[in-house]
Amino acid sequence: MRFKQLYLFFIGLFLVFATTESFATHMRGGEISVKRISSSSFTYEFTLTIYCDLNTGSVAWRDQINASFCFGDGIGSIKAPRINGGGDGENIGNGIGKGIYKAIYTYAGAADYKVTVAISNRNQGVRNIGGASDAVAFYVETIFKVNPGLGLNSTPVLLNPAVDLTAVVGQKFIHNPNAIDVDGDSLAYRLTFCRRGDQDNCTDRRGDAVPGFRQPNEVAATPSSFTINALTGDLVWDVPQEIGLYNCAFYVEEWRNGVLISVTQRDMQIEVKDADNKPPVIKVPDDICVEAGTLINQTITATDTPANSGRIDNITLISTGAVYRLPDGTTFIGPQYATFTSAANQASPASGRFVWQTGCNHIREEPYDILFKAQDLPRSALIPSLVDSKIWKIRVVAPRIKNLKATGDAGNKTITLTWDSYTCQNAGSEIVIYRKEGCTAYTPDKCTTGLPRSLGYVEVARVPVSATTYVDKNLKRNTDYSYRTVVLFTNGINKAESIVSDQACTNLPVQMSVMTNVSVDRTDATNGEITVKWTRPLGLDKNAFKGPYQYRLFRATGLNGTNFTQVSPNIDTDLSGKADTIYVDKNLNTTANAYSYRIGFYYTSGTGLTLLDSTDKASSVRLSATPDKKIVRLSWQAIVPWRNENQVHRVYRETRSGSGVFNRIADVPVTSASTFTFTDTGADTYVADGLAIATMSQDSTYCYKVETVGTYGDSRIKPDLYYNFSQIICATPLSDIVPCPPQLTIDILDCDKYTKDNFNCDLTSFENKLTWTTPDKSASGSDCTKDIVKYTIYYAERSDATFAKIGEVASPTPPLQTFTHVKNDSYLGCYYVTSTDKYGTESAPSNTVCKDNCPSFELPNVFTPNGDGKNDVFQAIRCPRFVQNLTFSVYNRAGQKVYDYTGSKLSWNGTDTNGKELPVGTYFYNAEAKFLTLDPNSPTVKLKGWIELLR
Repeated sequence: MRFKQLYLFFIGLFLVFATTESFATHMRGGEISVKRISSSSFTYEFTLTIYCDLNTGSVAWRDQINASFCFGDGIGSIKAPRINGGGDGENIGNGIGKGIYKAIYTYAGAADYKVTVAISNRNQGVRNIGGASDAVAFYVETIFKVNPGLGLNSTPVLLNPAVDLTAVVGQKFIHNPNAIDVDGDSLAYRLTFCRRGDQDNCTDRRGDAVPGFRQPNEVAATPSSFTINALTGDLVWDVPQEIGLYNCAFYVEEWRNGVLISVTQRDMQIEVKDADNKPPVIKVPDDICVEAGTLINQTITATDTPANSGRIDNITLISTGAVYRLPDGTTFIGPQYATFTSAANQASPASGRFVWQTGCNHIREEPYDILFKAQDLPRSALIPSLVDSKIWKIRVVAPRIKNLKATGDAGNKTITLTWDSYTCQNAGSEIVIYRKEGCTAYTPDKCTTGLPRSLGYVEVARVPVSATTYVDKNLKRNTDYSYRTVVLFTNGINKAESIVSDQACTNLPVQMSVMTNVSVDRTDATNGEITVKWTRPLGLDKNAFKGPYQYRLFRATGLNGTNFTQVSPNIDTDLSGKADTIYVDKNLNTTANAYSYRIGFYYTSGTGLTLLDSTDKASSVRLSATPDKKIVRLSWQAIVPWRNENQVHRVYRETRSGSGVFNRIADVPVTSASTFTFTDTGADTYVADGLAIATMSQDSTYCYKVETVGTYGDSRIKPDLYYNFSQIICATPLSDIVPCPPQLTIDILDCDKYTKDNFNCDLTSFENKLTWTTPDKSASGSDCTKDIVKYTIYYAERSDATFAKIGEVASPTPPLQTFTHVKNDSYLGCYYVTSTDKYGTESAPSNTVCKDNCPSFELPNVFTPNGDGKNDVFQAIRCPRFVQNLTFSVYNRAGQKVYDYTGSKLSWNGTDTNGKELPVGTYFYNAEAKFLTLDPNSPTVKLKGWIELLR
């Protein structure tokens, strides 16, 4: 049995349940708000706010002292008292009474619930409700999620009451509910229809549309529009055509992180009159974004529009919103609170002043909607007051980090960032640090938070919001680094990014040597040689780092090698002009490997020679060659601290195979590393060293090397350009006459004969025989090479599967070739064949041929499971061939299932599913067989029939 805790929230009234309840017949509008009030249980406070006409002499409003809440869980309802205004209720002026009813309820578990209230009855004579509107109960609902992940969530509160809803024929009407969400969730608005429900019954037709309901603009014959702005909540009737009472309803949706978590319905009444009055026009500032801590001080003005008679009325300005402390002390945000000061009943134009000192507790992603409303005050009671209202949106964003500075430490290859202590120290907030190479000017506008990805920054760290420093390590020297920070701010419910900080940009200066050359002098598998060069220390403080000094060269194998070992002797240096910044590394396998180098520089300290720093590594140039039809494609790469990009690299080709003499055949302009490529067609475009044209024959081998050109772009590092050779690589172009693809056939099964053959039921070897010929000409008529040395056979289970090589056949003299593929499961398979010439060129695939199985499955009608060894099991007759899966069910004459089987080979002995022998008689079966065929989507074969079981 489910247990419910039911609570009533009483203020002032304790004996209300003894009162006999009457019906209020003057309902104008209202809504329900919901607030979770316990973090340990699903306990919620529900508030119904209603607005009613106060007709002189009527006791209906006075007697509307209770309202029944239905909580949507099927358990029951609570009759809650009116808690405001004393026994006569609260008169809020203009003939309108306001009622507030509260109840507290605890749900058993998480789910979506709909809380509803119905009150009998509505006002009489509502034109867009069919029949007698006073016989239709007023009804509102709020749907919300009960979910522990939402915390102490509240549904939106509608601060602008459903009053002052008077429209004039022929003039645009506008109303804004000024919905606010204290948790900072996103709000959206949409129209709905007026609904109904029984005041005391929580289940009967509750929430159904009011019969005959039409939107207010659908009553008059003259067209008009009735809409609500989904983003601002402005409800606009443009324009009313006929006098009378009209009811409407709309939803306020609450969204969090893209999930709809509540829907609040407001039902309200608009009265259209025909009067000589025009509404005032209010003017508010443009929407703004400010950083928390900004003082906002603005003037709001309103001007009355002259009536047809020329009359100009006085104006009263009022404002509502989550940023204020309400007169009863209610607050929706933390201090400081905004104030709006405006004298009542001002002559037009009227004005008021809005002041708000924003703070850290006001930060959120969604803007604050502040409603300003101007009401004119005609001197005649016969002329209705009219209202104009506008929403001013103020977004308070997390402030940026201020005074960000970057200081480099070249010796340790680090940059230390410092900044002022952050002004908003909310627990859980983080400072995100971003970095990029190169300095970038960027100034965000006031509403842009976070850092645009298009700027190319990457996140390098996150630190607590209390931090004021960060050390970035393992950086490159002689590189500009730009840093920016963004605060990921949280208030415990929502997260918001701050405006990005100003840029801090600095460079790690070079204090010691830099690598300049790693050039391959000799290509050999055992006796290869590479010349390595470097500079003397740059910017070295000899007073801080005293001599004697020493260089040590370290090497690692590979472009990305990391396992460095010392390869040079200790090279003593006095930093004079002697040649001590060059080393030739010998006995290398430059044919197979690239090599990476770095220099360690040592100074003399109190403990002896001490490493000051090591250079960034620099690799040799690695060249690759890919032969194609009468061409050779070259590509090269090097991982170096200088820049080989945006230079002109040089390509050399050996003049004659084995001569060792190379001719410069092309200068290649390069940009990024992806452009380090060249295609040799045999031409020689560099004439300064003479022309050496090649025919690019498949009978010849061509050898190449590449010389890269690079620079640091730093005037302190000499020389300006660095030239480095790759290893030598050779390649043989392919012929433009290639093998033609073979013409392939496969032996095909005769299924009629195969399925009637009873002698192969236990066959475990299946042969597919391929036969092909190789044409002398291609489909286009061009010649094909006849120097075929082998054929390669490829197989896949089906034509759309991945083919794999299963065999090769050397090319014999006869033109007809064969290959037999033996399988152990079935005949199923597809094949193609290629031919390969003496140069290793493989042809395009032949035509694809496939062989399918011959499925077969038939069932008998009689079997005798009596143990005599003859016909004791019910199984397929002939051979059940290539059954992949079978489902088989048996039913007795009463239609009851007695046996089930799933598998690939049926063998039923006449027992039921519990192993008990079934009696002699007639049974019926359903079977579905799925076969192993070329088409994996082939339909199953369905069989139905009868079985005579005899013993």
